Amino acid sequence: MEVRLNIFLMNMTQKNKKNIWITGGGTGIGRELAKLFSDRNYNVIVSGRRLSKLNEIKNYNKQNIFAIKLDVSDSKACKKASSVILKKFGFLDIIILNAAAYSPGSLTKLNTNEIKKIIETNVLGPINCFAPILEIMKRKKRGHLIFVSSPAGFRGLPGAGIYGVTKSALTFLAETLKLEYDHFKIKVQVIHPGFIKTPMTDKNTFAMPFIISAQKAANIIIKQIFSERFEIYFPRKLIIPMKIMKILPTSIYFFLMKKFVKRMLNG
Repeated sequence: MEVRLNIFLMNMTQKNKKNIWITGGGTGIGRELAKLFSDRNYNVIVSGRRLSKLNEIKNYNKQNIFAIKLDVSDSKACKKASSVILKKFGFLDIIILNAAAYSPGSLTKLNTNEIKKIIETNVLGPINCFAPILEIMKRKKRGHLIFVSSPAGFRGLPGAGIYGVTKSALTFLAETLKLEYDHFKIKVQVIHPGFIKTPMTDKNTFAMPFIISAQKAANIIIKQIFSERFEIYFPRKLIIPMKIMKILPTSIYFFLMKKFVKRMLNG
């Protein structure tokens, strides 16, 4: 009887706490955000493809962090994961859609299989995760969706590859959902971080100005996601010039980018 009571009380405690799902929670920004939210006594669900990485972050706070192995490009698996999460926790207050496939490079040579994989992860992946939860958020008139995009999607960018294309689509999606779901009282935000030191950016062979640690990035994010701003971006000294480039007429933008590429090639 005492054991059953303890289990019941533990389940009630879990359901009284706020719940957050972080996709791509095993490494990088997702990993550091999971730590910060668990420190704030949230139930933190982290998902990702590598169970070993998820278990590492779970060990940081076994009481508050729960791991689910998940490939976000698998819509059936996402639907099942959503069902398991909702059954255990009742509701998701926040979803941080952070999982991404990273494959920068030129589009002069196209690998359609690689392109398909990146699109399925970076564009369809977030949709696969939040779609099963969205109707519940609409019905309850509350919820919070956060999309981790990239300034690589601001404009056509040499070397950004199909990754930049998918991030442009993700920002467009976030903006559209913001406009369409405001009246359901569902908060939508998009994050445009600069270069972050992660296993993904370790692949880069080019200079990464103003690069910061994933821990620092997570601290910046958690301070701003409870604000009323739609877009979170940092560092300003990198992103503001990119925003200025974003509003330039195409003829001027193309001229400047060609000069930039030529300069980079000539060292």
